[in-house]
Amino acid sequence: MSKLVIFDVDGTFLDTYKLYNTVVETYSRDKGLPKPCIQTIHRGYGDPLNHDFQWGVSREDQIVHMRATFDMIDAWSVSNEAEKTPVLFDGVVETLTELKDHGHTLAIVTAKAEMPLLHLLQYHKLEKFFSAQRNWTDIKRRGYRGKPHPDKVLSVMKELNFQPDDAVMIGDTTMDILAGISAGAKSIGVTWGAHPLSDLQGAGAHHIVDRQFSDLLGAIQKAFSEEKK
Repeated sequence: MSKLVIFDVDGTFLDTYKLYNTVVETYSRDKGLPKPCIQTIHRGYGDPLNHDFQWGVSREDQIVHMRATFDMIDAWSVSNEAEKTPVLFDGVVETLTELKDHGHTLAIVTAKAEMPLLHLLQYHKLEKFFSAQRNWTDIKRRGYRGKPHPDKVLSVMKELNFQPDDAVMIGDTTMDILAGISAGAKSIGVTWGAHPLSDLQGAGAHHIVDRQFSDLLGAIQKAFSEEKK
């Protein structure tokens, strides 16, 4: 039976953070800012309004600088320059192919802006895998709340005609996990992105994958074969 598998993007199947580290360091140097704490910035990447980045400036200024770095990595991502383009984690194409071969429907729910998202899906030849996507632009266009609220997850379920019991949300942050749970879906956390194992477990992830992307195949199968917590 077909299931709905919903993916976050940055830190989940796209290895964005290595490039983002360079963006933050370059931006900080160019703006004469104190040396950034990269690990702390990762922890708040998906929820900047509720996080202290320990950047050595005021909270108000931190938000301004964070938004500027988001704009900067988006600009880099659409440049078509290999050294400025986030790469896929190993095994992404093979795993997505196998999920589709098993009859599953795939979708995206991300905080990434629409333009760089669509560009990167095309750049990496991934458009064919996904039947629907919700992005940062939908917050303004559709009036949705961002993760950890379930709005975008529920919207994808409705569009593709899936019930919560037949859906799973996969992501690298507590916001992904909470969005999935709030929508009534299963949730799987991956540890190669922004948030560590303890955070994902604390958010209530039904399963954790901490080795490689292809291990998601087994985690997804297990998630749908057991009773919901």
